[in-house]
Amino acid sequence: YVEKDEDRLITVNTIKVPEGIDWAAVIKNAMDLYNLEIAGGLGPSAGKCWRVGIMGYNATAANVDLTLLAIRDGLKKQGWKKL
Repeated sequence: YVEKDEDRLITVNTIKVPEGIDWAAVIKNAMDLYNLEIAGGLGPSAGKCWRVGIMGYNATAANVDLTLLAIRDGLKKQGWKKL
């Protein structure tokens, strides 16, 4: 998480990884089943968040929906109930 607004990238959304979830397995599931690349956190946020780019081709309602579907599917496969 980047605390200062001026240090944040407006073209990247970060999503907090729920406790007990294998963040890398969600990323792998998204790539394997949806051909969708989701990045993990970097530095101090590694393993704590996913990063999703929202510019150009990715900035469409259909691609946002696909990203949400892939994340939900990856979470569901790990038994996460809050969908």
